[in-house]
Amino acid sequence: MRELATSVILTAAIAASTILAAATAAAAQSAAADIDRGRYMVLTGHCNNCHTVDYASRQGNVPEQEWLLGNPIGFRIGPGTSYASNLRLTIQKFTEEHWVQYAKSAKPRPPMPWWSLHATTDQDLSAMYRYIKSLGAAGKDMPDFVPADKEPPRPYEVRQIVR
Repeated sequence: MRELATSVILTAAIAASTILAAATAAAAQSAAADIDRGRYMVLTGHCNNCHTVDYASRQGNVPEQEWLLGNPIGFRIGPGTSYASNLRLTIQKFTEEHWVQYAKSAKPRPPMPWWSLHATTDQDLSAMYRYIKSLGAAGKDMPDFVPADKEPPRPYEVRQIVR
């Protein structure tokens, strides 16, 4: 009888550890899929075009470790000069939930297409968060907005709206 009880307990323990291992593997696979989806969203959302130095001029041939570090070249239009932020530092200030809320409601200065973020699903915004977070904090903060009546540090782009 004792041998039967031991055998049942041992079998149950093996089954439980197998289930736990399978659940852990499934969670890891799901996390990897979320990060892959976030990378895809960053690419197809064209985040690198502004938030990665020289990304457009190098036709996307920038090592991934240099992605989303911000851009110190200002974007000057009527209201002043804005800078593409270092998303790898910015994301560190948010929980995933707060990031999604922020992305759904923020209206940053041009040229940021905030309306596109507002239209992005919560699931995709979460995946972007996880991907950017997986890159790790790196780089430095970009310059603050410079109002139109002040001269921004060089270099900067000038955009003029012609009507």
